[in-house]
Amino acid sequence: MRRYHNLLVRLGATRWFSWLSATVLAPIDRFVYSRSGGRMSLGHFGAEREGALQTLLLTTTGRKTGKVRTNPVLYLDEGDGWVVVASNFGREHHPGWSSNLIADPDAKVQIRTRHEPVRARLASKEELARLWPRLLELYPSWDAYVERTDRSFRAFFLEPRG
Repeated sequence: MRRYHNLLVRLGATRWFSWLSATVLAPIDRFVYSRSGGRMSLGHFGAEREGALQTLLLTTTGRKTGKVRTNPVLYLDEGDGWVVVASNFGREHHPGWSSNLIADPDAKVQIRTRHEPVRARLASKEELARLWPRLLELYPSWDAYVERTDRSFRAFFLEPRG
């Protein structure tokens, strides 16, 4: 499993795989994750595999449409909640889900079989700097993403509402 993780990290640093991930793999992952009840994801094949990419499904409300939107996102455990990074695979614009969270911070997460209503809080630059080494341990390819874009990544704390 560690080899699979290392492969995803190496490929994730490349532009072509980032494009493939954003346009093809993320929609497939959303489908697989939700249909398997959180038991399977492209980032992991089973609930407790060592080396798996920690992926959750984040459900937000569209800021323009009001439609429910669900996206697979890597996460870091932080206290009772989680931290997610709006890297958008290093592309020039922020992912829609991050703008949705700014407009309406109430969201839902699915982590494997657990479903949890959350409230998002935008991390400060200082908080992101403090968390960055831990985030890079989770997914070192974020360093390559930073090099590809001039924008600063947003990070959000997702805190359980219930």
